Amino acid sequence: MKKRFTLLLISIFTIFILAACGNQEQSAGGAGDSNEPAGDPVEGGTLTIAYPSEPDTLDWMSTGATPTRDIAWHIFEPLLALDNDYQVQPMIAEDFTVSDDETLYTITLRDDVKFHDGSDVTVDDVIASLDRWRTVSSVGKESDRFIESVTAVDDKTIEIQLTEVYNAFLSDMAAPKNALMIIPEEIAEEAGEQPLTPEQLIGTGPYQFDNWSRGSEIVLTKFEDYAARDETDLGGLTGEKVAYFDELDFQIVKDPQVAINGIKTDLYDYALSIPNDLYDVVETDPSIDPVSYINGYSTITPDKSEPPFDDIKVREALNLALDKEAIAEATYGNSDFYSFDGALFDPEQTKLYSEEGTENYLNFDPEQAKELLAESDYNGESLKIMHSNDSETYKRISQIMKQQLEEVGFTIEIVPLEWATYLEQWSDPANWDIVVVGWSTRFSPNELGMLVNDTNSSGWYDSESWRGLIDDWAVASDDEARLDILSEMNETVWEELPFIKVANETRLDIKGEQVQLEETWVGPRFWGAWKNQ
Repeated sequence: MKKRFTLLLISIFTIFILAACGNQEQSAGGAGDSNEPAGDPVEGGTLTIAYPSEPDTLDWMSTGATPTRDIAWHIFEPLLALDNDYQVQPMIAEDFTVSDDETLYTITLRDDVKFHDGSDVTVDDVIASLDRWRTVSSVGKESDRFIESVTAVDDKTIEIQLTEVYNAFLSDMAAPKNALMIIPEEIAEEAGEQPLTPEQLIGTGPYQFDNWSRGSEIVLTKFEDYAARDETDLGGLTGEKVAYFDELDFQIVKDPQVAINGIKTDLYDYALSIPNDLYDVVETDPSIDPVSYINGYSTITPDKSEPPFDDIKVREALNLALDKEAIAEATYGNSDFYSFDGALFDPEQTKLYSEEGTENYLNFDPEQAKELLAESDYNGESLKIMHSNDSETYKRISQIMKQQLEEVGFTIEIVPLEWATYLEQWSDPANWDIVVVGWSTRFSPNELGMLVNDTNSSGWYDSESWRGLIDDWAVASDDEARLDILSEMNETVWEELPFIKVANETRLDIKGEQVQLEETWVGPRFWGAWKNQ
């Protein structure tokens, strides 16, 4: 009996393992998911990347835009950075300490870090970069409220004195959006609040800026004097970085089918942001490897600075008129690449995730939406939905949303624009009533651009409740307190409706089978990557 029972347990256990393996093989993958590198690293050559959206700037400090970030983090590095588990680690810093009263931060710099112009990184460069970050970065501006002084202790050490406890300070300094990237003192002071010019794109990263042909390509070259950290197991944006390629060539390719064909014919080695409904096409082609990772979520943001969306009833009607499940299914196609979740952060970000307060997320009631519109001051005027036509996702969301909104009584016009023009038009509320845009993965409430009060990115959201919650977050002392605040943040968003979340996204990139990647994390980083000959 014992023998038969043991054999039965082994059989059941084997079935479970086989089932799990089968499910894993069918999965489209998740954050950090990529093929294991094959063979030993190969040095040299060019990695050619089909890049779907041309950035308006490569100044990683002045913008949180993903088209800027995914190139800029090869050129620039922050003082502190997040590892693969979203924990704060030193990068340009050698080490840091926090005083017992949690108001004094002492940061020591590494000895061997050089800028691309050959000069050594000094405390003066760090202080100047910090000063600029406090002025131009939305994250830095939040930290600036708590900074009393920044002082050079010696030629390798700075002290940052806060006015009071601000427990988000380390995560702000390590934020991968509007980043505290370290640049030469004279460039920081010369640029001021203006975005860096191509001549000013001097950082410390494993690749350096070479040239930018507008509308065509952005080229980076290997920085031969790069000083890598020693840690090989941290990942994310810190630890050891090795530039195997001589050159990274980001070619602007807006048509995903052109990108796919280019991978097949070896014209391109890697391509970003392939529409998810093409997954089956690329997955069955032996010459193409799919790469996927979490990528934030898509949003619909109304302009709240003027009618009709300054009226909460009209915003409630907007939310109730939208069938988010239908929008996501029609937009993303493959259900492996989207999920429904009304929270501000991804479930994978365990210390930032709470589903409390999201009960209104999937509410869909077109009849109630009609009633609310009838009670409001909306008079049927035509409303403009603006989106970047560089993104098939934004285009599809806009088209389906137009149909759903018109069914309840809205009058809608769609305004598609090139990415750079879109960013320019976004700054003036006269140009739009609703913006469709995606927000890639964030790592702190201070990085949530769609909620920064009195800005175009939030549709001129003005909320005392949200300001109070940000202040609470600043002094929250432990994980339990932070989760309570996150729940209140969720609730505030779904009550005040500064924006409407559509769905969590998993991004689909593709690469040629000869390209070897160690990991993708929340975006492609090409240090540690090589190409088999």
